Amino acid sequence: MIFVLGIFGIFLFYSFSFTEDKQENNLLLIPVFFLTLYTGTRLNVGGYDYHVYKYFYNLQYFQNPYGYEQLFVLLRDFLKFIGLSYNSFLLLLSFVSNFIIYKLLTKHSKNPTLSFLIYLSTFYYWHNFTIIRNFIAILLFWLSLKYIVERKLRIFIIIITIACFFHKTAIILYPFYFLLNQRFTKKSLGLLFGLAFILNPLSFYIFKVDIAFLGLSERLNRYSGIIEHGNRYEFLELFTLVFISLFFMNKSKIYENIFINLNIFSLFIFITFYRFAVVLRFLEYFRLGVLITIPFILSKIENKLLKRLVFIAILLYFSFKYYNTVTDYAIYNYKTWLL
Repeated sequence: MIFVLGIFGIFLFYSFSFTEDKQENNLLLIPVFFLTLYTGTRLNVGGYDYHVYKYFYNLQYFQNPYGYEQLFVLLRDFLKFIGLSYNSFLLLLSFVSNFIIYKLLTKHSKNPTLSFLIYLSTFYYWHNFTIIRNFIAILLFWLSLKYIVERKLRIFIIIITIACFFHKTAIILYPFYFLLNQRFTKKSLGLLFGLAFILNPLSFYIFKVDIAFLGLSERLNRYSGIIEHGNRYEFLELFTLVFISLFFMNKSKIYENIFINLNIFSLFIFITFYRFAVVLRFLEYFRLGVLITIPFILSKIENKLLKRLVFIAILLYFSFKYYNTVTDYAIYNYKTWLL
């Protein structure tokens, strides 16, 4: 438990100590380094998926009983070929993913340290400890956002296609090259969410879609029997964030508008597929919006006292969220193979 509290404590201390000065970004590498070791040297932590991936990794070359995407199989075979064990694979993955997150947050966030704290308190364990294949595709999508801003469709398509060969769900991302660049008005947002409420009663039809050519039809049929609603608290968080963002959308730059739009489409998907939590797994691709938008909104508060109070409230709220995350995923049982 000391590791679980310690890693959060480091980021909490940095959040109190850091300002929004971009010159301090290099200092952020220190807690990111410890986070990489913390994530990459975990032992038997990550639920059922940890052991499934371990079994898969230790299979012979080209064996793929779970039908995993081809690039993930090739990645495993290459790393096994050069002599990496499963533990070394997780450490390498942790290093690469945390470095990418660091570069993304220091480039786009008004307060990268706060963004890291929010990530650690919410989606970090799920992304890094459990949904390994999906997370690789998520990172590729996040990297592709740059090419939406730069209007480089060909590069965006190439990256998303690569992502599809790590996790098939990435196929939904192609249209977002056009969707994320939209400047929504209050009227257009009203129409968008009105459409979501209309589609909600029809959402079960997604399980009837014939997408056998992607190898997903059988999986959708299996998931259709799972009745598990989305989390109401997550809905309230998304709704609140989108609502507050409305007051700052006109002041946002192109890339900031894209991150706000990630939250808008997250809320649209949530409303449409609220009754099927398994479909809401698609929301993982849009989580970066929360990490960037909260510091963005905070930076727009001009009153220093109010800004400080909101900042403290954010830290308190996400400290509570971290406690829930650690409890929900049983991270308090964390062990490392370093000791």
